[in-house]
Amino acid sequence: MIACICMVTMSTLGTAGAAPANNSLTILMYHDLTTDPGRTNSMTITADRFRLDMEFLQEFGFTPLLPAELVAITQSKQSLPEKPIMITFDDGYHSNYEYAYPILQSTGMKAAIAVVANNIHLATTTDALSTSLTWEEIEEMVSSGIVEIGSHTYNLHNPQYLGNSAPNGINGVMRLAGESEAAYRLRVGSDLQTSIQLITQHTGQQKVLYFSYPFGAYDSWMQTLLNENGILVSTLTNAGKANPFVSLHKMPRYRITMQQSVSSLLRQTSVAYPAVANVSVNGHTTVLPAYNIGGNNYVRVRDVAVLLKDTPSSFDVQWNKDLQQVELKSFSPYTPNGTENKPMSSERRTVQSLTEPTAADGTLHMIAAYNVDGYTYYKLRSLGDLCGFVVDWDGASQTVMITA
Repeated sequence: MIACICMVTMSTLGTAGAAPANNSLTILMYHDLTTDPGRTNSMTITADRFRLDMEFLQEFGFTPLLPAELVAITQSKQSLPEKPIMITFDDGYHSNYEYAYPILQSTGMKAAIAVVANNIHLATTTDALSTSLTWEEIEEMVSSGIVEIGSHTYNLHNPQYLGNSAPNGINGVMRLAGESEAAYRLRVGSDLQTSIQLITQHTGQQKVLYFSYPFGAYDSWMQTLLNENGILVSTLTNAGKANPFVSLHKMPRYRITMQQSVSSLLRQTSVAYPAVANVSVNGHTTVLPAYNIGGNNYVRVRDVAVLLKDTPSSFDVQWNKDLQQVELKSFSPYTPNGTENKPMSSERRTVQSLTEPTAADGTLHMIAAYNVDGYTYYKLRSLGDLCGFVVDWDGASQTVMITA
């Protein structure tokens, strides 16, 4: 089918959108972060990997939700956004404050942290060996409005096995062999109440609405205790989409690892329509071929490099075949390779977002980008942010203004 040629609009400088996904919600599960790639495992990723994950969510217009917001949505006090996401951390590692919190702030994301309250209770700011959050750090994050604290029990994350899975398969809040319901309520119920009391006492958070099952081990007796203690949201560890309108309890989550990134998990499939972009560089106007994807115009990175190659903001473009990523170097000469300004297909296309980051001056960034017929397409605003030139929009002339 032949698509119309669309002129660039103000949305060129905005964020890509997508249709609602039938009330489904993707919940991401993290634990610990590190700056040492040698320390990563199924529970620990690098802080850089987390930053790239959050940049992806920001670039593609995902809306982060806290447990309290989910409750409000199911009570018809708020609307479910088009692209909802819930970011969760289990256990309460210090790295959640040291690394995750600043990244959440810089990308506009939010997270729910389910803490093992006994570990937090024991941690102090002077304990150099502690790997746990402190109540002071938690209070600061809660006060920011972008972090909500939930319970991961007070001390039922298998402390007798140093927090690891039990050899007998009875983990977390699961009932013990031969344990009566009355004994379970006394043992587990008092643990839950203690965790809630400590969280509300130390954080200023009025209610604890969220519970994360240790090891994802569910027990129906626990559900009754959650209901009685005002816990309205709970998660497991099995992978899958959640539907908060069916239930806010026992919701599945996707574990994010170094091998399973958010960009690959949530890869965006979109329809790309041929378009043209009016672009003015230092007062000289030209036209670039583009694809309109989700209401935003994307242009070929090498076409932009040619456009700016004789300006003070010229940048180089290289393709790293081994890493399958574009590498940009700002304020560097660009030598055309003959693939620039090639004619585009006149038909609309179904395209997928890149899963690998873009390297700009040696630093990786997860920028909204698509690969079409072997060419990489970016928003001009994104390229300006990466390569140091100023991008603005002139609505009167429907032109992207570049100061280079």
